Amino acid sequence: MSRISQIFSKLALGSVCAVATLFGASVLAQSTSSYPNKPVKIIVPFPPGGLADNLARGLSQELSRDWGQQVVVENRAGANTIIAAQATLAAGGDGYTLMLANDPTVSSNQYLYNKLPYDPVKDFVPVINVAETLEVLVVGPAFKGSTLNDLIAAAKAKPDEVAYGTYGLGSKAHIDAEAFSKLAGIKTLHVPYKGVADVMPALLSGQVQFAFTGVPPAIPLVRSGALRAIAIASPKRTASLPEVPTFSELGMQGFNASAWFGLIAPAATPRAVVEKIAADVSKIIVRSEFQQKYISGVGLELLNQGPAQYADFLRKDRATYATHIKELNVKLD
Repeated sequence: MSRISQIFSKLALGSVCAVATLFGASVLAQSTSSYPNKPVKIIVPFPPGGLADNLARGLSQELSRDWGQQVVVENRAGANTIIAAQATLAAGGDGYTLMLANDPTVSSNQYLYNKLPYDPVKDFVPVINVAETLEVLVVGPAFKGSTLNDLIAAAKAKPDEVAYGTYGLGSKAHIDAEAFSKLAGIKTLHVPYKGVADVMPALLSGQVQFAFTGVPPAIPLVRSGALRAIAIASPKRTASLPEVPTFSELGMQGFNASAWFGLIAPAATPRAVVEKIAADVSKIIVRSEFQQKYISGVGLELLNQGPAQYADFLRKDRATYATHIKELNVKLD
């Protein structure tokens, strides 16, 4: 081939590549501008009635209104959020199936299980981290003590008999209760349930004596006197339950715990769609009426972290769990 022919061939190839790039960008722009053009599903890894379910339903209502498309919530509880994660991935990465995940899904499960049916880092993309809740230790009427020291003393007097309830094996509440027990030098009995909505009745009926739970589910029961809040796992007291002391105030230094809730999507979801969802959800969660009904008004703390911030948050969260779970020696298989 002559030098001139080679030059023309390169120019022709460059033109084809340029056209292909422009065409691809045009198609992506069109798909993003028309998104969503059919119903969207948010999968929640817990039963109806809990904190995550309530937040997801609030988002679905607002997104349905803003997008002009139905956004539905599907509850797929079980296996420490693994069932919901699998269902989300099975739907494909077109942006029409999202998951309202929390700590286990993409942070702690990989250190709790020897083998997961998904890769929490490679299979999912972070969309927006919506909010978090501080953890509070509450006791039910079956426990007659009123302080943290009373609970510790009771557990030391009867090892493996004082029971705590959680919303599942490997859940945030499970890990926090094990960390508390180790730090306090006590042995307690774990009783797992399907969700927070099941833990509260168990506390009230005396099936278990204490539990770690997010602040929002505890607020109405604590204020009514049905449950007693002993300590908040936070560096400082929370405005939602200002009368409850922190663990540090009670002599258990550095015991802090919170649980987050964020939207994730299958990794194949187009970046432009991820960015659009994040931007649209961000607009919703800063609205005063939404915050009052679903976030600050119920005791949640707003995070509002977009894809990049959320990804950085997860990197740190995973590193913390890697160390924490190894120290506790908690394994589920």
